[in-house]
Amino acid sequence: MAILNLSYYDSSADEMYSDGDIENELLEYAKQSSYNWYSDKRWPIVYHLSPLRHNILNWFPFEVGSTILEIGAGCGALTGLLCERAKRVVSVELTKRRAEINFERHRHYDNLEILVSDFQKIPKNLKFDYVVVNGVLEYAAFMFDSADPYQAFLRNASNHLNPNGRMLLAIENRLGLKYFSGYKEDHTGKFFSGLNNYTAGEKVKTFSKGELTDLLSSTGLHALKFYYPYPDYKFPFEIFTDTTINMMKPAVLNHPMDMPRLKLFDESSVYQSFMNMQLMDRLSNSFLVEIASHPALPETNLSYVKISSNRSKKFAIFTGVDSKQSRVHKKALYEEGKAHLQHMLEYNQNEYNCQPDIRNIHSYEEEESVFFPYITEYTLEKNLLNSLHNEGPASFYKQFDKFKRKMLFGIKSEIQSTTAEFHKIFGFTQPQQPLHWAYNTNVDLVASNIFVQEEQYSVIDYEWHFKECMIPMQFPLWRMLKQFVNNHAVQSFFPDDVIQKLLGINEHTENCFMEWELNFAQNYVGIQDLSHLAQATLPVSLDKIAEELINESKLDSTLFYDLGSGFSEEYYERKTAIYVAEGFEVTFVEEHLSQSNVLRWDPLEGQPCHIQISNIDTDGTVYDIAPVNALGYTDEMGHRFLTYDPQFIIRGDFTEATFVKIRFACKIIDWTEAYFELEQKVQVNDKQLADINNELVYARQELNNTQQQLTHSRELTIESETRIEELTGELDYTQQLVNESQTKLNKVASELIEATAHFHHAQGELTNIHEQARNHRFKTALKVLLFGSVHRGKKGGKS
Repeated sequence: MAILNLSYYDSSADEMYSDGDIENELLEYAKQSSYNWYSDKRWPIVYHLSPLRHNILNWFPFEVGSTILEIGAGCGALTGLLCERAKRVVSVELTKRRAEINFERHRHYDNLEILVSDFQKIPKNLKFDYVVVNGVLEYAAFMFDSADPYQAFLRNASNHLNPNGRMLLAIENRLGLKYFSGYKEDHTGKFFSGLNNYTAGEKVKTFSKGELTDLLSSTGLHALKFYYPYPDYKFPFEIFTDTTINMMKPAVLNHPMDMPRLKLFDESSVYQSFMNMQLMDRLSNSFLVEIASHPALPETNLSYVKISSNRSKKFAIFTGVDSKQSRVHKKALYEEGKAHLQHMLEYNQNEYNCQPDIRNIHSYEEEESVFFPYITEYTLEKNLLNSLHNEGPASFYKQFDKFKRKMLFGIKSEIQSTTAEFHKIFGFTQPQQPLHWAYNTNVDLVASNIFVQEEQYSVIDYEWHFKECMIPMQFPLWRMLKQFVNNHAVQSFFPDDVIQKLLGINEHTENCFMEWELNFAQNYVGIQDLSHLAQATLPVSLDKIAEELINESKLDSTLFYDLGSGFSEEYYERKTAIYVAEGFEVTFVEEHLSQSNVLRWDPLEGQPCHIQISNIDTDGTVYDIAPVNALGYTDEMGHRFLTYDPQFIIRGDFTEATFVKIRFACKIIDWTEAYFELEQKVQVNDKQLADINNELVYARQELNNTQQQLTHSRELTIESETRIEELTGELDYTQQLVNESQTKLNKVASELIEATAHFHHAQGELTNIHEQARNHRFKTALKVLLFGSVHRGKKGGKS
């Protein structure tokens, strides 16, 4: 497990270098087992976490078992790569948060120690085979309080080198071509900061090639070799050296990754011109310098490198050319890629279509690399380009057709159904026309990979052979044409119908090919196209800007005088406004001024513009000034006129006045912008008018509905009033019945009370009778018990 060493940590340095709150997100990303920097797109995430940052050194032949000191490791953009290449790595980072991010990303490496420290504080006795300084030297003035902080930085860094050690230093070129062509300086975010040699007091600093060489010499160090990463050292895909920088033109595009750029000229054409003048080593966007304490160390045996790392790991490789340009080698960047190299070896000297005059060049394996001879003949691409430019399209068609016939010779044209293996590589889209289908097809048969010598075609870079599924030969030929057209911007010669005719395919088939290409690149190879992450490139016409500035530097300004009958072409004064530091100044002195109470000022004619009045000076009195036909106002730009005749009305007392002096700023608006804005306003107004009409129609409908409802409500009200009268009569009658019933009820209640009294009286009497009877029966029963019987005497005798 890696070690995070806080022994030298100084918390006061944490605020010196930080990307802000985004570093909290970076830390959370780092703690995850996987994260998708490519989908995130944000520059800090891409810059710190993308493995493409490894490209600056993933091809470099570090000595086996070496030790590496990494100064300014940041969030660990290179740390993991260095751990894979060395026996021991010590990464020094000034801020704790960045060091923690690095640690979380690479904690699984046992050979890594991360020191949270100013690298000046680490023990002087620590020595290493390599010292890596990647994008750090330019900040030396923040670290060293010295007359020359850059010398001090290099001297301190080199003190940690073993006697035969090397420093690998990456930094931007102050005079990089990209800064001329419209890129902002990487560190200041301003145009031309470096080109002007940081005269605005910037504390950050980069160097030209000559300046960097002199700086190293003044420190007692030696530049063993300059490398020229392209597009720059942050995300390079090609590495040139002094042998190749003025000989080979970059094959990859330069996308602005961190901030939008202007495009002031065609950078590709200018690049070629500087190559022809042997100047591109001085105008390279970035440098990677291999540095040593003495010049006797042998330089690295490389003259050019192309890094193909924006793929799935199983296909990620780099291609290197040795210093003598005698042989080329390809090497896997990851363990998973070694099988891909073995796949290439299977097609060593493979003949195409059983024709010996089209053949893959010889290859062999050595030290985990595949080697090829370096070929210097013209490529088919060069021949086709010369034919097109020197002799015209007909000559191009003839050369291409010759190669096409060889590729299709003896192959039957037929309709084929694609297989499961094909679907895995190219997708499911199926062409509907007969094509020349064949096994063992190299789909990367592009013109730049084919060298021509005496009717013999030698193919290099044959890594995309497919033998387990049939592929129509028109597909690699289509890829050849499309790449040629795009690389050389010759679309005008090759519209889609011409390409289809050259290949004998229809539009549906070409659409199939496009689908295949997309599936092959994205889903099979796993290409991560950086254009997906690119910031905007904004073309700028300096001619147009110059014309605007010239127009704005000379303005014919007119003052009209109202002598009581309105403004006319009879009473006016036209003057040329003078360009001054604050903008423009124009003075009117016509005698009619003293006879006018109202003035109309036309700042210029024939141009839509912004007008910002800063001051009106006069020996009269100005009460008010108001725009007549402006379409808006901002504090920054003033009044916005989209008309070709901007006007202001000036009111005041000019009875004794002899002059009016107006100071103002003017910004011309391009007429096309004004036209389209007015068109847009008209369209908006038309739409608003249409919306208002629709709303009016709807409102009228609602009004009609409301009126109908009101009429109905009135009818209901009348009906209700009539019903209320009827109910009132019924209620009076009912009340009368209730009163009569109440009277009868009262009478019944009175009778009921009387009857109840009689009832209670009768009940009392009954109770008495009952009691007497009960007593009488008791006596009778007693007599029976005593005498046996009861003798009742009959009237008039004894019984």
